[in-house]
Amino acid sequence: MRDFSQSRTDVQSICSSSLDAGSTMSRTHQNALGANASGANPGVPLPYCCDCAAAQNRCSSDTCPCVASRRMCDEHCESLRYRGDCLNQAICKCSCEVDPAKPAKNACTKSERCDCLRIKEGCSKLCACKQICKNKEPPKKVLKVAKPTQGCQCAKGKKQCVKRECPCRTVYEFCSSNCKCAGDCSNGTSKFHLPKHLANCFLEQKHESSGLIVTLVGQDYVYRGDFFHESKSEPHVEEQLVAAIYDLISKYQVDLHDIVIYVSKSPCFHQDCDPKCEVVDECKSNKACAKLLGLLLSKVRKELSKVDVRMTVKFLYPHLNRGDLYTKQGILSMLQAGIKVEPLLMKDWSAIMDWSHAEHKGEYLQMWNNHNLDKCVAQSQSFINECRRALGLSMKFWVAEIHEIVKNTILHYSEIRVKCGELNDALKQLDLTATPHKIRSTPSKRRSFIDMLELRDKLLMRGSSHDSARSKTGSNMSVASEDAHAQAMVASFCGRSFDDNETNEIAQRIRRATANINVEIETLLEFLTHKGAIG
Repeated sequence: MRDFSQSRTDVQSICSSSLDAGSTMSRTHQNALGANASGANPGVPLPYCCDCAAAQNRCSSDTCPCVASRRMCDEHCESLRYRGDCLNQAICKCSCEVDPAKPAKNACTKSERCDCLRIKEGCSKLCACKQICKNKEPPKKVLKVAKPTQGCQCAKGKKQCVKRECPCRTVYEFCSSNCKCAGDCSNGTSKFHLPKHLANCFLEQKHESSGLIVTLVGQDYVYRGDFFHESKSEPHVEEQLVAAIYDLISKYQVDLHDIVIYVSKSPCFHQDCDPKCEVVDECKSNKACAKLLGLLLSKVRKELSKVDVRMTVKFLYPHLNRGDLYTKQGILSMLQAGIKVEPLLMKDWSAIMDWSHAEHKGEYLQMWNNHNLDKCVAQSQSFINECRRALGLSMKFWVAEIHEIVKNTILHYSEIRVKCGELNDALKQLDLTATPHKIRSTPSKRRSFIDMLELRDKLLMRGSSHDSARSKTGSNMSVASEDAHAQAMVASFCGRSFDDNETNEIAQRIRRATANINVEIETLLEFLTHKGAIG
């Protein structure tokens, strides 16, 4: 088990002590834990690590030492270290410090200040307020109902099923064949459309505007929605998303297992606070959407009683309003909450452009290059890897030299395979059993040294008749299909990352295949050179 103090030291090496909210919060947690430990049984060491096995109901029964001792799992537990995938955790630990000697009338009353109130959770003993506040009672749970199966009855028109009044939209469902619109509307699965102003956020970085698209995936359930932020008076796109997902999981019975978020710039971490905060724990605005997404993931897992709900955040531009220290701290907080953080690559970006019905459809590569988005992805990758390294996680490479090597390997080896196929086809036409009698009796099988000129032309020829004959026999793949297959392979590699081990494995396999081919070619050329010399 990795030492938590070492992890915290690594984090502090990235962020300065005056800005590192993670270290400040850690000190708050330690004070709370120390108070609990001293009050429980002084002199007896507290069993910090429950080390429960990963399961759907992790840390939910007395087999968990933390549950048996009637205390919450904390950062020292293996189940909560980097994934937070247990059901016995305090989702929030607010930093609303109060004086026990004075009545705490105003403690934990504003959602902007209190994270517990913000995510609709009661304060716990691990909070800085020590439950001496008005939010110590957990909120009353509303009985969840199944989603209605009856479709919407929206009237036909240009704005059919556009507004939130559409019953399907209110329950976060696409319109289907059960609806009056039969799914042929703006809320249909095949007609998901992004507004132009939102799509523009993924083309150029503007100071205030940002766009977000979320895809919810569950058992026989897929839904996609979009959010837009334009001015300081509006909630951030992440705040809008949190409100929408909480509305979904608190009212209806859903079975989510994946939340995929595409956002134009990385979620903020006190970059947009007004006034600007100098000490994070004393911030009055508390604009930390990166931290809020981590709280949302824990809330969803708790509400659905599932520890394997996953969240992925893919961003295009890093949020650099107050320098890269705040940006890195935002990424750190998401990684520590168990969120998978990745840069937004061209594969997903192209899908976003498709949803916006861009005017230059099909010219995405040129648009990508014109806006220098490769530079943004490389910068985002650098920030993510620096944070992963600070947490002791392996680095991942989405844009690196290995991708270019793999691309060239696929394209070059596909071309070699086509050439070898042509050679084999030409060799099959040779009648190696021909005798002088057969040559005289069967003119169609005659072969001589003069015919070698014709054979050479056939080796270099890519005529349509040759391709059609090959496709009829089905013996080999056509050149066009081979090229298409190679392009598809290259595209698939553009949307994934490689860690150090995978990079080494790919390099070794390419090196071994290249060496084997070179040995065979050198052996063949030596043989042919020898034969030529004899001749």
